[in-house]
Amino acid sequence: MTLKEIAERAGVSTATVSYVLNGSPKIGDETRCKVEKIIKEEGYHSNFLAQGLRTNRTYLVGVIVEDITVRHMPYIIDGINEAADKTNYKIILSNLRLLSKIESQFEHISKFQKDIDKAVEPLMSMQVDGIIYVGMHDRMIRDVLHDIDKPVVYCYCYTYGEGTSVGYSNEKAAFELTNEFIKKGHRRFGIIKGAETSEPCHLRMKGIQTALDEAGIHLDPSAVKTGDWKYDTARKVATELLQQKDNLDAIIAMNDDMAAGCMDAARALGISIPQDLSLSGFDNSSIIQYVTPRITTVERPLHEMGVRSMEILIDKMENKTNEDINITLPCRIVQGDSIREMKD
Repeated sequence: MTLKEIAERAGVSTATVSYVLNGSPKIGDETRCKVEKIIKEEGYHSNFLAQGLRTNRTYLVGVIVEDITVRHMPYIIDGINEAADKTNYKIILSNLRLLSKIESQFEHISKFQKDIDKAVEPLMSMQVDGIIYVGMHDRMIRDVLHDIDKPVVYCYCYTYGEGTSVGYSNEKAAFELTNEFIKKGHRRFGIIKGAETSEPCHLRMKGIQTALDEAGIHLDPSAVKTGDWKYDTARKVATELLQQKDNLDAIIAMNDDMAAGCMDAARALGISIPQDLSLSGFDNSSIIQYVTPRITTVERPLHEMGVRSMEILIDKMENKTNEDINITLPCRIVQGDSIREMKD
């Protein structure tokens, strides 16, 4: 059934049917219900491409994700969809599947520009009104969506120069987490950090160091180890650290996988957490549900990042704003049982 046939059956104009399909507030409830009932009965589906030719709007949004298998992706995508569901916009998802190609060498994204261009091409042919690009690792990237005459929002990554992005505060979260230890009397710290090339690693380290400096606490450089974000690597370097530095009272691991590796290393050495050693992670990932005691960690605002990315893109697509903005959302400390109160 065509738009014209629906209009004739409802006794309204084709413009009225179009307004109903687009959720316009111009139509009264009685007319809207009548048209929607016919649409439902006939199983009518809008031809977005034809609609786009008529109105220069398709209400389609392209969402390009670097790799959908990365843990944070479902939460961000769910946030994007939640915001879209409150409007007339529909999502077209494109998965670049870059994780197995790049692994942890995130600075090599430029080598896969052809993959990105290949993903953009069909979205542009479907005349999407805008694009959200979601990174698999929080970092600065070069403007990978070049020469696109559409509004773009970057989520979980940001670009050099101009561009709109939504991220979270690595540095501030690490600062606040470190202060949780300091307030409970901890003074002798070990750090298990992420990959040396990782921007979140450097930002989290900066937050930790600032908190320690403000408290007048010296961090021994030899007590800082690289766990490369991985459980096995963290277990190995944590074992070395605990054997070399038997007077540590706390370890801050920069993600939960590494915190779990530290916990197993401590257990193998007969060190009890938190009685002998306090410990924290970062990310609030599912792994902490399966370890005892429950690890104190940091929750990133992933769902909210998706929501805000979509909301900002809608404002851009509807010409409510043309400004490039960079939003940094706060994280939340999730208290577990892995940090003890030090006795005087």
